[in-house]
Formats: sequence, structure tokens, C-alpha cells
Amino acid sequence: MVLIEAESNRVRRVNYEIISDDDIPAVASGGQAVRIKDTNIAGVLKFEWTAEDGLAGKYDIRIAHFDENDGNSPLTFSVNEKVYDYTFNIDLPGAEGFKENFVPLRGANSSGTLSVDDNPNPIFKGVDLAPDNVIEISVLASGNNKDDNLELGRIDAIEITPAEEIIPSLDLFWHHSVSRQVGVWTLNEESTSLETAAFITDQSGEDVLVPDDNPWEGRGVLDLGDGNRNLLWRDTVTGGVAIWKMKGSEFQDEIIIDPPADGPGSNLDWEIRGTGDVNGGGAEEIFWYNTSTGEIAVWEIDESGFENATFITDTSNEAMIISPDNDWQLLAAGDMDGDGDADAIWENMTTKQFGYWKLDGTVYQEAVLIDARPADGGWEFRGAYDANRDGVNDFFFRNSQGQNGMWMIENNSLGEIVGIDTVEDTNFSFYV
Repeated sequence: MVLIEAESNRVRRVNYEIISDDDIPAVASGGQAVRIKDTNIAGVLKFEWTAEDGLAGKYDIRIAHFDENDGNSPLTFSVNEKVYDYTFNIDLPGAEGFKENFVPLRGANSSGTLSVDDNPNPIFKGVDLAPDNVIEISVLASGNNKDDNLELGRIDAIEITPAEEIIPSLDLFWHHSVSRQVGVWTLNEESTSLETAAFITDQSGEDVLVPDDNPWEGRGVLDLGDGNRNLLWRDTVTGGVAIWKMKGSEFQDEIIIDPPADGPGSNLDWEIRGTGDVNGGGAEEIFWYNTSTGEIAVWEIDESGFENATFITDTSNEAMIISPDNDWQLLAAGDMDGDGDADAIWENMTTKQFGYWKLDGTVYQEAVLIDARPADGGWEFRGAYDANRDGVNDFFFRNSQGQNGMWMIENNSLGEIVGIDTVEDTNFSFYV
């Protein structure tokens, strides 16, 4: 739980003044609150959510405030380009002072004018927060009475609590070809070092193994839209697709998807080459490449399975086709330009250079070359993932000596090369 007093130095206030008059000190956290100064414009409170406050996840927002009967002040809570609305409209009486119209963080107020059942807190539930998000609360003064008294958006404190258990992000997944164990790594915030490592277990604590004769092979990681990174598998015999739903390193459930009878994914000529959110909907889609025809397509799926398939086209609606003999090969997908939509990532297998197709949904816009040195010296590209949480995917590599590293990508160029822990056992394959 994080408590932020509106009058504290942590909060930047615009058109809000600190008050401690009447009986506000008797009920307000810290003995003070804030109110709008100029009634013609909004009062704004702004502060940043930090890594020290909590991990990325869903949170409930409680706002202790004074809900007078002078008006119905509208409030907006903005974070990460999402806006949540609330209105001060309980209209509590306040003839003897502000303690009567005080709305505490939870429960009834001390004057008995507000019951436990009528307390609206938490005002907002399941709000997505992540480190470096900027939170803005904006309130307008309001009046609805003949005396021209105004409700001045008085706020005491903001309390932010996890809406559910916050599970650390799963950054890297490992599969051991001999023991058949599947492991996960969580990296530090900068993705420069290992924080936790664990083998995947079932809900009884037993290791989940992939048997020797099992045809399923790891093909990446997929977010179904809830922020959890789940393992993506392909049956190398039937062409079927499976998703292991995860909660941290604990296996929860398996989704089996039978490919359609024809079209993308229908046979083994179609290979999974990456995952990414092409439509900005929050869930990731599966990128396919046909090794015979050179076609590229995207599957949209949900928890019930396959929804539809869309070919990658140019702006004239002509299918984009890249010959399997071309030096440039599709290796992954991810947001490379920070616009929230996935792009198609390519490597030139001769020059070892990288580039991407900028996509608008599934429509090709232009080809962009990554300004970086060739990926030589035994290093192999193993996947793309936003390692440093800057909105742009970064590139993960592993070499034959078991060393692991990543390229941090900035402005279509290599910004930094980061080495992370070495795993000398090369029976571990690595994917993101």
C-alpha cells in the first residue's frame, strides 16, 4: 500500500492550495488537505509512480476527499494515456464543518453522515500502473445552489493498493533438452542481471517436464492481454499450437489450438516466427511465415483459441511475399518504433544486419535498417522483448559458450550491449 498526501512535496499542485482550517485537521491525513484556488479552471495533482512504490500490475485507487452538497465536481484520474472518471455527488451535509462531508479511505466517517456501505472507495479498481507512469488527478469546481457556494474539489490523500497479487515479470524462458525441465528468469529493472530463477512447477509444486518423445517445441512467449507472459509451443508432427498459461513460475492451464484446415498455420510449411500486438488491443498475436510460398500472416487468438488470420499486405492490399531464398529472414516481432503496435523483425543471414518492417496493424509501411554492427562472433539472435521497459523491443542473444546478452535498441540503432549471467550448460535453449 502506498499513501500519498495531497499536500506533500511529492505532489505537484496546479491551482490547488493547502488548507488546514475549520475541522479539517481532525479528520484529514497529516491534518491538511487541498482545495481549488481559481474556480474557473481545473485543479491538478500530479505525481510519478516509481519502482520503489511497486511492480507493474493492477491497483485499486482510494481517494479521501470532502464531498459537499454545494455541487457535483467532476474528477478525472489519468495514467498511461488512460482516463478514469468520477464525480463528487454524494452531497454530504456540512452544516457543522467539513468532518460531516469527509469521505475516508474506507469505512464510515466519524460524524455518522456516511455509512460503510455508501463509501465509494476504492473509487477506481484494477488500474494498470507501472514504474515511471505519471499520474494526474484533475478536478473542476462545481455549484448547484442559489447561494453560489462551490464545491472546491477538496482532497486529503490518495491510497494505492495492489488489486491482486503482483507477480514479478517473467523475462526469459529456458528449456533443457536432457532433463526436459522448463525454467524462467526474472531480471532486474534494467535487465542487466538475474534476480530470480526457477523451474516451472504445477500447482502442487511438482516440476512440469516435457517428455523425451514429446513433439512439442518452444516457439516463444505470448501475452493474452492480462500482462502475464505465457509459453507458446508448436507440435512438430501435427502442427498444433499450445499455450501454457502461467502465474509466475507456476503452470495454471493449457490452451490447445487446432489450426484451421487451410490458410496460415494449416501445415508445417507455416512456421511461427514471433509474437506481438499488431492492433494495440493489449493481447499479442502470432506471426507466421510460409517457408514454401514466402507469405507472412498473423493469427489473432484468445483464451478460447483461434479467432482469425490476416496476411501482411502493402498499402495496395497486395500480399507481402519474401522468398525463402532471400538473405533477409523473418526472425521475430515486436514494437520497434514505440507506437504500441508490433513490427516484423528481420535479419540478413549473410551480412548479419538487422532491420524491421514498420507495420500499421498488418499493413506494411516501410523497411527500416537498425544501425548496429553485425551480430557475429558466434552470437545468435534468440528473440525480441522490451527488456528495459522503454516501449521499444530489444534483442536477446546467446552464443556457443553459454554467454547471454542483449542489445538495447534506441531510435533505430544499437544503444548499449548488456551482458547477463552465463549459462554454460548449452543443453538449455533460450527464448523470450
